[in-house]
Amino acid sequence: MTEPTKPTPFAGKRLLVADDQIIVRQIVSTIGERLGFGTVDTAQDGDEALLMMRKQPYDVVIADWNMKPMTGFELLRIVRADADLAATKFLIMTARTDKDAVVAAKSAGVDGYMLKPFTPQALRDKILATAA
Repeated sequence: MTEPTKPTPFAGKRLLVADDQIIVRQIVSTIGERLGFGTVDTAQDGDEALLMMRKQPYDVVIADWNMKPMTGFELLRIVRADADLAATKFLIMTARTDKDAVVAAKSAGVDGYMLKPFTPQALRDKILATAA
């Protein structure tokens, strides 16, 4: 007899992970799946993420700041300016520790800011604090 699974705050919700490094996409996707997201999709840059977001809604987006051709920061600004996407929870990941980056992200409307490198537990905690 199997134990009933407890519903999570993310049951049935959609997560999009945008990062130009495949290993980061895999790690973040695995954490999203373990948190109980109903759907976890990935994009290799901000352009691809935006196309995906315009085709179907996502509840949470986790994006790397530094991608080309469109950065995660640029994606954040576009998402917040688009009435159809603006309510999406947005977590940005970056190795940038300078105060200007944090201020810029907060001013642009980011919901959470995660420094790289991170542990899986730290990312899990940040997702729960940001998007639950």
